[in-house]
Amino acid sequence: MQVTVVTPSFNGMRYLDECIKSVQIQRSEHVDVEHIIVDGGSTDGTVEFARQRGCTVMTGKDEGIFDAINKGSFAAQGELLGFLGCDDILLPGALARVVQGYARGGRRWVVGGIRWIDGHGTPRGDLAAPPSWITVPMSAALGWNCIMHMATYVNSELFRELGGFRKEMKYAGDYEFFLRALAIEPFARIGRTLACFRLHGDNQSMSIAPKYRAELDEVERQFGPSREWKKQYHRYLLKCWLNVTNPTWFVCKGVDALRTPHKLIHG
Repeated sequence: MQVTVVTPSFNGMRYLDECIKSVQIQRSEHVDVEHIIVDGGSTDGTVEFARQRGCTVMTGKDEGIFDAINKGSFAAQGELLGFLGCDDILLPGALARVVQGYARGGRRWVVGGIRWIDGHGTPRGDLAAPPSWITVPMSAALGWNCIMHMATYVNSELFRELGGFRKEMKYAGDYEFFLRALAIEPFARIGRTLACFRLHGDNQSMSIAPKYRAELDEVERQFGPSREWKKQYHRYLLKCWLNVTNPTWFVCKGVDALRTPHKLIHG
């Protein structure tokens, strides 16, 4: 099966080599990998390096991360689409597990777990895929996206059916997209850690910018429960499940919240 990994980039050379290597080692007799780098105008050699490493590179101005991902995804050849940042990495054997879960689960999208790492690659705890019983209102009530994009793979036909990501959303586009997917059908849950999400201080998704807050509020209004008590119930239930089933991650995010109070630490 062919799997396409789409990576948006802009001056991402710091971690790009590790990212590309982590995708290339996924190739096997059962998994063919296409890695598309969608670059928004890098000046640090990202484009030249990615081409030398055998990636398909698309260049040109874009309207943000989710517009870039859309461009790569709509041009992809793979039956499954995945989304990986320049600073993130896939763990060995991840795509083999994705393909197995996809074939076995009978769903058009699959979700696995991630490992938080710091800028030096030190583990900061694993966050497992959300429970298979999660619902759209429950996920929206949580207030942050626990379906992590670097461990989620979507059938290309489903991606087109959904129209891709909303490119006008600059922060919560993945959150909104996965809720629309969940409204159509459940995902197949993979009980393995598939990718590493690198926390290095400049992550857009960890910012508490007013625009990010506004997008989260929009997601909640569109998909969340209409009554406050339902919102609090769903949020408490899912939050407890995530914290109890991911103890190391729970402790690490608490420590990180004390160290970096200006950042958005999920949980």
